[in-house]
Amino acid sequence: MKGKVLFLNVGFNPTNYEETVDFLMHKNNRKGYVCFPDLYNVLRANETLELMKIYNASTLTLPDGKPSQYFIKKKGYQNMTTISGYWLCQKLLNTNLSHFFYGTTDNNIKLMEEKIKKMFPKANIIGFKSPPLVQIDELLNHNQLSKEIKEIQDLNPDIIWIGIGSPKQDYLMHYYSNQKEGTIMIGVGAVFDYFAETAHMGPEFLKKIGLRWLYQLFVQPKRYTSRLFYILIKLPKYMIKSVTTKKEVK
Repeated sequence: MKGKVLFLNVGFNPTNYEETVDFLMHKNNRKGYVCFPDLYNVLRANETLELMKIYNASTLTLPDGKPSQYFIKKKGYQNMTTISGYWLCQKLLNTNLSHFFYGTTDNNIKLMEEKIKKMFPKANIIGFKSPPLVQIDELLNHNQLSKEIKEIQDLNPDIIWIGIGSPKQDYLMHYYSNQKEGTIMIGVGAVFDYFAETAHMGPEFLKKIGLRWLYQLFVQPKRYTSRLFYILIKLPKYMIKSVTTKKEVK
């Protein structure tokens, strides 16, 4: 796997689905955690040092949007593509790796379990569990959460999928992942709800042309209008600051 390339000071792995799946199939690579920060959270990381450290300390930070793909390709990595947590999960469910799903609500986790078992009857799934509702500042010292994650890790799944939304899931993975080879955490946000069919990604063609945000803005105008204004205000500032940053981080 290639070294990380900086986009707005966050190190992304310039990779594609084939390389990512191949990387995760090797036990010695499965440690730590994997993040999928979108442009909104990349900009937030530029204002929150801890979040920046979390993304740059990951095993993999994968490009989930067109802005990161565009700028990284401009740096010479023509074979890289955006990586969707939803499609990566499906590809890995078709391997012999073992999985545990930790996230979303009790109702959605049941719906998700039913859907995945129908879609992937041969998948090696160890379990599904909905976590307690915890704020970011409670994550590190929450007894029930730490107990449940320890119990999951003791089952030794190859992949622990975390679906509690970004950046909360990124903090959780950073706090609770370890460098023991064999188990890696992958934070996939709303992917659990996409499987449960209680949320929808929108048309795939919009994602391919970089306009998925239009669908999200239509479906959740209050949430995504505020995000859009944040991006429009912050993006020029951090684009200028990132010009002098070195190309790669290890």
